[in-house]
Amino acid sequence: MVTPELEIPPSMTPAEYSRREGLRARKPYLASKFDAIAAMEERGEISPIIRLEKSYLCNFECTHCSAEYYMDRHLKKVFKIKDTRRKMDLDDIRELSRQADELGLARFVITGGEPLVMKDFDAVVEAIDPEKHYVITDTNGWFLDSKRAKHLKDIGVEKVQLSWDSFIEEEHDAFRNKPGSYKRIMRAIDASLDAGLNLMFQTVLVKGRVKTQEFLDMCKFATDRHVGLYVSYAKPTGSCSDHPEFVIDKEEADILRELEKEYNVFTHMTPSYGSFKGCITVKGIITVTSSFEVTPCPYIDFSLGNLRETPLKEVLARGMRNPWLGPYRPDCLIGEDQKFIKIHTERTKGVTHLPVPWGQGFSDADSLCD
Repeated sequence: MVTPELEIPPSMTPAEYSRREGLRARKPYLASKFDAIAAMEERGEISPIIRLEKSYLCNFECTHCSAEYYMDRHLKKVFKIKDTRRKMDLDDIRELSRQADELGLARFVITGGEPLVMKDFDAVVEAIDPEKHYVITDTNGWFLDSKRAKHLKDIGVEKVQLSWDSFIEEEHDAFRNKPGSYKRIMRAIDASLDAGLNLMFQTVLVKGRVKTQEFLDMCKFATDRHVGLYVSYAKPTGSCSDHPEFVIDKEEADILRELEKEYNVFTHMTPSYGSFKGCITVKGIITVTSSFEVTPCPYIDFSLGNLRETPLKEVLARGMRNPWLGPYRPDCLIGEDQKFIKIHTERTKGVTHLPVPWGQGFSDADSLCD
């Protein structure tokens, strides 16, 4: 508990401040990197979260999955081929961790696919190095019972981001195409909190949902449990390419912004810790795919380069030089910019192995501004 005499920065809630102080006691070097982020941004430097997609194996087949087109099952079903590209290994992760640390980056998210089906999950955490980086894992919650949650905490995972797509059990299970998945989520919530993991809910907002009682009930539940609810807009990529009716409009985005004032709800566009980056491509997040390509967000299938060929520092510089990605913009590039969405749709259509390589989607020669 934070004592009254401690000064809490205005950009943090008491709970956030308490977690930061706890991290400082356990992992002082990592806490010092968090402390340096504001100064880095004032100097014009960036500190993106690194999403690590080592494996796309998954026990679910979700209707809205942005990673479905990267999965072997999709390649086999649609194109009758296999992905023979060299996959990320533990040495690759160690080298990425080293480069990220040199740049002052501090946060890794293990994602996929479903990370908790990975047989080498513990080794991946070790390769990232939880003494130097804040390790987060995404999960659908299916395998997250009390024993697994405590184990995650023991090996250095700090945070769990739990995917949850309806407060109504039948709707969630249908959207996830997995009977029983709602009950597993409820178990995972208690298991994560009991283990002392920082917990966040993740949900996808499809058209019309923001106006429903179901969504309001989820907002209330998250707020009452003091758990953040991260809301991702359905975007016209991945499996959602087959569901244009899922994509929300500006009115619904505005409704959500109003809900942020009352509930513990936020999106990638929400200001955090006193910083408002707008669209967070490159500046706030990057994704490293299983073939070691870097994309500027989970929903943009254009590579900024392969990390076996180009150092992380240069990949980030490429992104910041790009006129779509680097400058501040108040809208979501892949969710709201119709010109870019058209370009993205045309250049990814029929591509078997995503992301589109550097030079064919994004490049220094082709700024996409013509």
